Amino acid sequence: MKLIVWDFDGTLADSRALIVAGMEHALTGLGLTDRPGLREEWLRYVGLPVEEGLERTFAPLGLDPVEVLKVYRTFDWMANEYLLVPFPGMDALVRELHEKGIPMAIASSKRGLPLRRQVETFGWLPCFNPLITPDEVRFGKPHPESLEICLAAHGLKPDQALMVGDTPFDLEMANRAGVPSVAVGHGFYGREALEACGPRAYAPDVPALRDILLAMVTP
Repeated sequence: MKLIVWDFDGTLADSRALIVAGMEHALTGLGLTDRPGLREEWLRYVGLPVEEGLERTFAPLGLDPVEVLKVYRTFDWMANEYLLVPFPGMDALVRELHEKGIPMAIASSKRGLPLRRQVETFGWLPCFNPLITPDEVRFGKPHPESLEICLAAHGLKPDQALMVGDTPFDLEMANRAGVPSVAVGHGFYGREALEACGPRAYAPDVPALRDILLAMVTP
């Protein structure tokens, strides 16, 4: 493999606390904090562009996802980004791969401005090229467009790259693009749901992921 394409939230960065804080802000503003099962349903769609996640969560309840999005976006995301941190050991792994000369990219459902700000906060900007977000594509995950752009940027064929992600949406995107994938278990989905998507390997934690990646990629 000559390129690793990473998802960001739930794969490189532990963003659960930040996402849950934003959800609670929205549910409070909408008067929905007592709705049973709503939080769990919403979390099922983490990994999709936020608009689609809201559509799948709230439209079946007869609520307007556009209005939900307005409330969701009043949360002060930047002030709460201290809640978002790399998974333990991930910073060292990213830097090790970069130092070994292994090209890496990010394909995320997070918008471009916060993604670039957060990647820069971690000191990772030199490690990833390109950073693909919903701002750069017509179709979000699980459509393969994000991966296709990453491949084109490096002049590679699908079987020369590897997708690393924590959601079925990441792995389905990889399948549609013909790109092998590795599933990580420290994000938003359990092993059974991920392995149902046919990844080449499953990593329960960062040390296991390191072993898998170093065995699979070539600088």
